[in-house]
Amino acid sequence: MNPNELSWPTRHLHTSTRNGSTWGYVIYLTTYTPRSKTAFLQIVDLLNSYIKDGLYSDCVSGNNTTNKDLTSCHEIWAQHRSIIMNHPKFDGASIDSIRTHFRLWVESQEEQGLSTQYRMCMVIDEESLQTLLDAPPPQDCSDKLMIDPTRHVKVVPLHLNNDGDDGFDGFLGG
Repeated sequence: MNPNELSWPTRHLHTSTRNGSTWGYVIYLTTYTPRSKTAFLQIVDLLNSYIKDGLYSDCVSGNNTTNKDLTSCHEIWAQHRSIIMNHPKFDGASIDSIRTHFRLWVESQEEQGLSTQYRMCMVIDEESLQTLLDAPPPQDCSDKLMIDPTRHVKVVPLHLNNDGDDGFDGFLGG
């Protein structure tokens, strides 16, 4: 597939990963129960499967749908890395304290590109964990346009607007 046939965000991602840059999300766990450690790893795998499905769906729905060469998608996916913040010090942490930690983490990174991993993070708290425990993988969803608002992760932007609004509702539905 010609990278110019990709949507703008995917084309931009392809360009930035060509030089070896990685991309992905920073994911925090803020609940520590006997079940949460195992469940968290399963949920990270689930989130990654939806991210991959979304990427490949974008590649095959490009302008040239007769050419299914997925080389660009393979190149982009090879650079995907979720960064996991899984430490008991985050147990019960508030969104504000996660944002503060995330901001300090971003500032400590040598290279701060335009990747989502430097602009927002995901939080898996007890509520999110419970909503995602039995979520089906993308290949088992019969209607990909159907969003179940009861399943979600919390998304924390690095910066709030001046009025305290982050520009979206802070949830990434599944």
